[in-house]
Amino acid sequence: MGHATVGKPPIFVDFNADSRQLICVDLAEDAFRGALVNLKGEVLHRLSLPLEERMGDSALQLVHRIVEGLWSLVSAPLLGIGIGTPGPVDPANGIIHQAVNRDWVNLDLKEILGSRFKVPIHIANDCHVAALAECAYGGHGRTPSLVLVKAGEGIGSGIVLEGALHTGDGFSAGEIGHLCVERDGAPCSCGNLGCLETVASTPSFLRLARERARRTQDTPFGRAAARGVSLELLREFAAKGDPQVRSLVQDLGSHLGVVAASLAGVLNVHRIVFSGTPSLFGEPLLEAIRNELNARILPEQAKETEVLFSTIGPDIVIQGACALVLRRELNLP
Repeated sequence: MGHATVGKPPIFVDFNADSRQLICVDLAEDAFRGALVNLKGEVLHRLSLPLEERMGDSALQLVHRIVEGLWSLVSAPLLGIGIGTPGPVDPANGIIHQAVNRDWVNLDLKEILGSRFKVPIHIANDCHVAALAECAYGGHGRTPSLVLVKAGEGIGSGIVLEGALHTGDGFSAGEIGHLCVERDGAPCSCGNLGCLETVASTPSFLRLARERARRTQDTPFGRAAARGVSLELLREFAAKGDPQVRSLVQDLGSHLGVVAASLAGVLNVHRIVFSGTPSLFGEPLLEAIRNELNARILPEQAKETEVLFSTIGPDIVIQGACALVLRRELNLP
């Protein structure tokens, strides 16, 4: 996708004078989130609708509602609509090949929305657009290559190589959530056992924390968890140095580190950025990831690989959808 601009002169855009707007949508989490943004990526209006376990056509109806809601707020010429969605996506045609957690198979979302909204529509995998956001808004300067690992309801990664988004032959490059990290592990929604998502996605991490709390009911964490386990509770106890939660964080970092080592070893990319749930647990989690890197790849590769958290926050897919539209419509890097 990034190679489409090779040989073309750069296009100057006066972001201060240009009043065009974009609709950007994130379909990756347990609530569909959208925003009306300007060309700088600044949010003008927000809209969020809970998914509430909707699947298939019911979830698709929610996509219509969120786009329609934002459409009604547009107050300037609309450059386009950008969408980040789970699953392998053909970004040229806007077809979602398979989103397991949405029950979408070969869904021609671009065609479906295009019949109602007569503007350019660009759709890509949520982690892929998150990587574009990290390149555009992450404060790394002119970083030509990086990997963005996004962990939340699911886990995936976006790969940017020499400024171009790498989607793979079947559009599923970076689908690390379904790499097996525990051969005899828990069943995954994809049908396999022990996928990374079964131990490192937000729902799985909370499940493991509840299991740990039941086994350690007489500890401070066990007693607090009896009232309910949340990410905020885990973050609080991790900050206190609670041994039970620090052990959970260590396990989380180890599992993420296994996959990070594979990415670094195969791609030889010097920057791997983590976004989402992992960022709640700070340096101890990064240390666990680095320990796996050091143990699993060449020492020189490990030394050259920088592991850090994204500073963009929960809007990373929305910002990425903005970057996607700007690349496609204005040939911006």
